[in-house]
Amino acid sequence: MIKWGVLLLAVILLVTVALQDNGQVSIAWGEWIIETSLLFLLVILIVLGLVLYALTRLWTTLVQLPKRWRERRTLKRNSRAEQSLSKGLVALEYGDWRLAEKQLIRSAKFSEQGLVHYLSAAKMAHNQSAFDRRNQYIKQARELFPDDVEMIGLVEARLLMDSSPDHSIVILQSLYKHNPKNKAVLKDLSSLLVKHEQWQSLETILPNLKKQSVLSKEEVAEIEELIIANKVASATDCEQLDKLWNSLKSKQQLQPKILTEFVEQRMGWGNENGLETLISKSLKNNWDNRLVYQFGRLNEGEVSARLKTAQGWLVKQAENPVLLLTLGRLACQNQLWVTAHNYFKLSLQLQPELETYHALANCYEKEGLESQAALTYKTAILALQKQEKNSF
Repeated sequence: MIKWGVLLLAVILLVTVALQDNGQVSIAWGEWIIETSLLFLLVILIVLGLVLYALTRLWTTLVQLPKRWRERRTLKRNSRAEQSLSKGLVALEYGDWRLAEKQLIRSAKFSEQGLVHYLSAAKMAHNQSAFDRRNQYIKQARELFPDDVEMIGLVEARLLMDSSPDHSIVILQSLYKHNPKNKAVLKDLSSLLVKHEQWQSLETILPNLKKQSVLSKEEVAEIEELIIANKVASATDCEQLDKLWNSLKSKQQLQPKILTEFVEQRMGWGNENGLETLISKSLKNNWDNRLVYQFGRLNEGEVSARLKTAQGWLVKQAENPVLLLTLGRLACQNQLWVTAHNYFKLSLQLQPELETYHALANCYEKEGLESQAALTYKTAILALQKQEKNSF
């Protein structure tokens, strides 16, 4: 409105001046002399200016026409690609992986979100066990989007976690080496290493797991416990075991997974000194069935005292079959035959195990009841046959 207002004022001013005095203009060019009014000359100049402006605009439009045509085609392609992406995601929600893959890959090359198309299509192909197509989509994504190597590698590693975990670990380790601060890579790598018990590799990334706060403190503590437990289980002699054990903090020594490996190592080498006390201390705060199981297999120390200690655990673990098995063993060692039988039978009611049958039969043998022991072995065999039939 301001522009039109200024133009209108200019026209009014020009017309007012022209009405008062048209003026005269003479133009000499060689023998030619042109005389006209100033108003007419101004009108001619304005018309010529408008024509020149129109021609300039027309020329600019013609020059830019191919570019605009390409942009229009690109917009249409992007629009179709977005529609394909939407249809693919809808098909994914309905579980139609074949249709989802088809829609996602149709316009992948022309989409501004082409990486999403290729990676999602790779997931759909993977869900159909079409591994060749999956690998082809991953390869195309790498070729077309070389700057997104971390995202592509992460998706590929996740797709390979179940079918090819070793390959997946190699990919994640390569990504971790390239960027140790990538939390998604660090989390997946730690999870996979724990699952496949690669403790040495896990130990190398443990400091970064703590630093990056990828996992909760409880999860990091559990991983650290598993790493130490593996070291304890891998000790080859008493000297190496004791050296490692003495390097641990008191709190670490009472952690169930670490203590269990230590107890089993020491028992295997016939050195049970102090194990009863360690197990009792650990079970006060952290219940663990493996420790309870080994508690019943100890040979050193006063059996009646161990039985009394284990009976105290019944307050919170009254229906624990492992505890009842341990109580049965301790009662049998104490020659409390009836009590031992009851504990064994209660354990079998809760969880029938061949080892429990064997412990009960062994107790009958120590008592001198050979026929009862034979009957128990027979019952164990029948239970085993029944389990095998149910498994088929």
